[in-house]
Amino acid sequence: MRKVSIGYYAHHHGSGHVSRALQIGRFLDHPPTLFSSAPLPDHDASHVTFCRLDPDTGNALANPTPHGLHYAPTGLRGIVERTGRMVDWFRAQWPCVLVVDVSVEVALLARLCAVPTILIRQNGIRTDAPHRLAYDSAVALLAPFPAALGAKPEDDAWGGKTVFTGFISRYSTPARTLPAAPNTVSVLIGHGGTMVTLADLCAAARATPAWRWSVLGPIAPDSAVSCPANLDLLGIVPDPAEHLRRAQIVVGSAGDNVVAEMAYLRCRYIALSEPRPFDEQILTAQTLERLGLALHCPDWPVAPAWPALLQRASALDASGWNAFTAQSGAETAARAIQAISDQAWKHGIENRQS
Repeated sequence: MRKVSIGYYAHHHGSGHVSRALQIGRFLDHPPTLFSSAPLPDHDASHVTFCRLDPDTGNALANPTPHGLHYAPTGLRGIVERTGRMVDWFRAQWPCVLVVDVSVEVALLARLCAVPTILIRQNGIRTDAPHRLAYDSAVALLAPFPAALGAKPEDDAWGGKTVFTGFISRYSTPARTLPAAPNTVSVLIGHGGTMVTLADLCAAARATPAWRWSVLGPIAPDSAVSCPANLDLLGIVPDPAEHLRRAQIVVGSAGDNVVAEMAYLRCRYIALSEPRPFDEQILTAQTLERLGLALHCPDWPVAPAWPALLQRASALDASGWNAFTAQSGAETAARAIQAISDQAWKHGIENRQS
């Protein structure tokens, strides 16, 4: 029986979608084809076949997106080029499936080409018409987090076809082996946009002079802003693991990849829910706080609030993450993708060979 080819679409926004695809790809029996308009990171990605897509942005014609879709501009040549590449792959690699992380329109493109789809499911309120259509059309959904962080079963219309993989992280470290450096804070700034400004960071550091602050990510010095001596701007760090592992407190967004890193590195974590569509990060951070795994801040706290907040965060029990990191989420996702792909095509391939 011919193997089912696996394609994987990763959205270009931020770095998390591509990173997740690369982690899952390590555990698939055969290299998947990774479609994205985002660049691959510098480290080895030999376990995937990369198909670079044209950007889907530019000066579009002035036609509104129709109800039922999230993003469907007209007049952009890049969109016909990227969809053409995917359709050509469907034809050449038949039988195939497409994992979609994330795009309603890409999921529907594949389904309209008769290709079974497996959608990466994000947290948040996804009951809008486009998400309903994409989720309904998929053969399965993969949630890259534990079931405890998902919707309540009674509120979940797609629970029956959702596989909760557990956290998917580039780290698989057991419990931290080194004690945290006392009175240290690491702030992790991602590439997907942030509410945090240099002025915010300076104000927090000034309000907590006994603490040493390190900022990892795209926050640059500004000659117009005077930074206090206890604030270090480290810029983009390729592998922040040691900074995060050694910090007494980590402040970061409540995005899937950041939460997964906090879990595997056993961090005492202040979850800053960045503004994202469908309240994705708000609901994740609220659940983390309810489970005792993090403190939730819906906005960057005012400077006077930081001393008490850091003391509260210091009391978090980092061993609480242990219950959620017993298995590799990436390996679970890969095994699920392979099983779902084979099952989706089993009947059709057997009929064709008979």
